[in-house]
Amino acid sequence: MQLDFLTPRVERLSADGAWTTLHPGGAIGRLRTPVVLLARELTVFSRFETAALPKNRRRQAARLHARTGAPYLNAASLVIKSGADFGLWWWDAERVDALVRQRWGGQIPALRPETLAQPAGRGWRIVRLTEGHEAQYWRDGQLQASAWRRERFDAAAWAAFTRVQRGAEDAPETPPAPQALPIDYDGPAFSLSTTEITREQAIGAAGAALATTAICAALLLAGQGARLSSDAKEIEAETAEIQAQTPRAGALQGLETNRRRLAAYRQVEERTSPLSAAGAAIGIVAIQDLTPLALDVQEDSLSITLPYSAVGRADSLIADFEQSGYFYDVQPRTDAQNQRLVMEMKVREAAPPLSADLSAGPTAGG
Repeated sequence: MQLDFLTPRVERLSADGAWTTLHPGGAIGRLRTPVVLLARELTVFSRFETAALPKNRRRQAARLHARTGAPYLNAASLVIKSGADFGLWWWDAERVDALVRQRWGGQIPALRPETLAQPAGRGWRIVRLTEGHEAQYWRDGQLQASAWRRERFDAAAWAAFTRVQRGAEDAPETPPAPQALPIDYDGPAFSLSTTEITREQAIGAAGAALATTAICAALLLAGQGARLSSDAKEIEAETAEIQAQTPRAGALQGLETNRRRLAAYRQVEERTSPLSAAGAAIGIVAIQDLTPLALDVQEDSLSITLPYSAVGRADSLIADFEQSGYFYDVQPRTDAQNQRLVMEMKVREAAPPLSADLSAGPTAGG
């Protein structure tokens, strides 16, 4: 049990830049590094599964995924052990660091997503936060999935969250009542054990052949493009090490397919910036080997029209869109008469700006 006099100073940073002191720090805790809890709205969560990787390379692969899969140009990431797998958290380092410097000057606090300061859960739950609501799924005391909404989860949003969780227990048909949770000072947000925080420029993260489908796809899902940088050789060397020690042939057989998809994404990049919501959407459907028929971008929403054959992949597309960090409230709509599937979604306020050439209205895909 956490002793109060050991508790560090704890503050919370809201998405609007407001600071709240949650704990002034205990007598001894003031000697510890202060902890800043980042509002859930500022962070993106993903779970990195390691079953296809050799045990001695799993942490390396998770760290690599944190570098290459970031949904921000200048990303900070937190990698935490989660059972046999890893939980990955990202936030916009440029945005957050500026606010931290204003508040703390030269002192460097420990940055943690506010979710890590919550008591662990079981199964499905919705947490009422200071700003917005967070839907969560827990298994064996480990967070498996998390999604944030400014508004309360309605039936449609809840169904969109629950139906994309693989291997999960049956979810309630209606959203659970939101619950406000106390801060768990025994939780991982305040642990003295080692956690890995890395700050990487993710703008040029790939060009390498990655060891698993998850790692390869992350480059596309992040909407970062495939631009080379000085990190490319280092990343290629790391992924080659992982690939060489991956005993499961099935995990390697898809590499050529992923390389082909990466090449296709480069072609997409030539037509539209992958650092925009519109470019990210096109890149996401490229992962599924789909060609958009039309794209309609509004100020805070986007819809993309796909061939009707994509209906069978609707759940997978919803998961890809929502996990990219650009979109939420993704709703599929079928147009059987015209043999089309329309994916309608909201664009997150923190996402990069929509590309100017696509904001005027629908365009035909090629």
